[in-house]
Amino acid sequence: MKIFFSLLFFLSSNLLTKELVLKCENSYSFKFSNFNTNNRISSYKFNDEDWIEIKKFKFKDNNVELFIPNMEYLACADDNLPVCRYSILISGLTNQRPMFTELVLNDCFIGTMGCNEYSKGLKLNQSFCRVK
Repeated sequence: MKIFFSLLFFLSSNLLTKELVLKCENSYSFKFSNFNTNNRISSYKFNDEDWIEIKKFKFKDNNVELFIPNMEYLACADDNLPVCRYSILISGLTNQRPMFTELVLNDCFIGTMGCNEYSKGLKLNQSFCRVK
């Protein structure tokens, strides 16, 4: 029971603060400023680079979808095939271990290990994050 209340206090205090920072297993970090308001600001960084602001994002319930420019997978050798673009979906923001996935935005082809077709809406490359 103590663990439950400790966890509840920890999560509540993070949501009431003006900033939520996540460090993910894939070396990405995300920062959400003004988290408890409608004037949220989102940023990301890879490893120890500087923070880069994300201009387009959507919060819904306990999830956020981030649209970072130029997020594409490796193209196939055939230039006529559409390249896969993706957004980043972080689900379970209030959980102890939010989940990071890449969400395919168009019907497309990825040129790794051959040339494979992927459908819009498919979730790829799952990893977990932790609240900092």
